[in-house]
Amino acid sequence: MGLAALINQYLDKTKFEFNIAYTESGEHAIALAQEAAQQEYDILVAAGGDGTLNQVASKLIHTQTAMGIIPLGSGNGFARALNIPMNTAAAINGLNQAQIKTIDTGLANAVPFINVCGFGFDAHVSAGFASHGKRGLQTYAKVSLQSIRNYQSKTYQLVQTEKTEAHTAFIFAICNGPQYGNNAYISPLAELNDGLFNLTIIEKVNWRNLLGLSINLFMGKLHESKRVKTQQIKDFTLVQPEAAYVNIDGEPIWFDKEVNISILPNSLRVLSK
Repeated sequence: MGLAALINQYLDKTKFEFNIAYTESGEHAIALAQEAAQQEYDILVAAGGDGTLNQVASKLIHTQTAMGIIPLGSGNGFARALNIPMNTAAAINGLNQAQIKTIDTGLANAVPFINVCGFGFDAHVSAGFASHGKRGLQTYAKVSLQSIRNYQSKTYQLVQTEKTEAHTAFIFAICNGPQYGNNAYISPLAELNDGLFNLTIIEKVNWRNLLGLSINLFMGKLHESKRVKTQQIKDFTLVQPEAAYVNIDGEPIWFDKEVNISILPNSLRVLSK
């Protein structure tokens, strides 16, 4: 059964008056979201993965239009953080009982993100994954294993008003939500509405510690690993060794060396259980 048929079957028509629009591109999704906000729609439901949700959310930040989610992506990290069912029919039915909550969002050089902003190997794999023909956890694992052999940790400068810290990191993840997707918890303690980012800094990954780190990643215990540093933070600047791709909610975006990171507390309305 197609998505439109499932929506017509499971969405409560006594609660909602709705229209269905199909996006033709990422830019079209952004335009539709902007139009919905301008026309002061109560709710805009996005059907897709974290990249699509990012595009839609980017135009709903600091508006009264709430974002609903039907997860259709390969990882669905943001939807999982909001306890939205992965089954499409269940996710649609869940909209009928969902409540509106307000969560934080982030900016990286004015580019919005809602879940995870990742540097280093994280972003390197994201770029390779985006260029691959197939999506899904199996493809992501394949790209990761192919890349891990030659990728080297890099040194980043974390600049705050009162101090500057140097961090050598294989992965430097700025987390609003707890996971990448597929229950891979890059920051198990991160909360979407606490006004803070959780940093996860994985210093080094090699064949000797890969298995242990991977187990902890999926067990929600990565923050307990010896090779992992964590901290909570608000606004700061991260200086990369050189311009590079950055993982913005699963999508690779090219950034200059200096990236200004800021949090926008209570800036996005979402539907959640």
